Amino acid sequence: MLSVAATGRGEAWAVGSPGESRQSGPILRWDGRTWQSVALPPGLRYPQVVSGTSPGNVWIFDTDANAWQWNGRQWSPRGRPPWKLPVLLEDAVVTGPEEVWVAGGQDEGAARDPHWRPRLARWSPSGWSDASSPRSAWPGIRHFGTDASGDLWALAGDGDTGSTVVHWDGRRWREVPAPPLPAGARVDLRELAVVSEREVWVAGSILPPGSRQAALLMRWDGDRWNPAPDLPAGAISFNAVTPDGRGGVWLGASNYSYDNHRILLHFDGRSWTYEKAPRVHNDPEVFDLATIPGEDRVFAVGGNPSFDEDSQGWIWTRS
Repeated sequence: MLSVAATGRGEAWAVGSPGESRQSGPILRWDGRTWQSVALPPGLRYPQVVSGTSPGNVWIFDTDANAWQWNGRQWSPRGRPPWKLPVLLEDAVVTGPEEVWVAGGQDEGAARDPHWRPRLARWSPSGWSDASSPRSAWPGIRHFGTDASGDLWALAGDGDTGSTVVHWDGRRWREVPAPPLPAGARVDLRELAVVSEREVWVAGSILPPGSRQAALLMRWDGDRWNPAPDLPAGAISFNAVTPDGRGGVWLGASNYSYDNHRILLHFDGRSWTYEKAPRVHNDPEVFDLATIPGEDRVFAVGGNPSFDEDSQGWIWTRS
């Protein structure tokens, strides 16, 4: 399972990739009590990202950045950004009833010599249009984050080129000052969680020179970045983060150097807690997290894709 979104009290959606015996990936909907399978809209085979702002405004995107919108009763195709195939979707986010953002890459190379160009697009009721990427976004935006008001943030770059945090102010992208880090450290920010303009969390990993890779969690307070203290010594990388609604965050990890089933954690702003979760064999990973608004319920989705035939997807629910 790749992506999960909470779209209202008592409702959430999750999507995943297909297994070897299936022709398409699943769409699941949480109705307040259980997860139910939902029929895929015509043309959708490989759902990758789900995002929404309400039960009547849910979007699903496939690997080629094609989009479908659920209005509470039925699906409607919304096409895709004006990019020629092949396209690789990085992320997508719904920021309001009339605005959607999609980030990806377009292969402009020759046969057997791919050259990926970062692309950014925006949807409005008049359709899709290309959008200008921030100059610091090379090699492209990897992940979006938004709060309840639709305020948009994004992670750009990668572990090789360096990760950057950017903020859309409604007219243009603005780069957020980089956090103070050890000289020569390689930082790979994987996901961000936005509470407000003065509370943004970023999670990922850091590799200082001559040292081992370790997980990284930082909080933006509107003026500067503050590293979370006393991270668990065995944490290698955080893949997912979501606010807990109380000033802290839930985190999902890929694995731990000594105990790879400890992949869900909670940070309350001062101290850390490992979350007891059902054991999943074969190096499980958490890919996404979502908190139901106004509730204590949290969903974590993931799987163990490195094990081919033995892999399985899963959804964990905490309440």
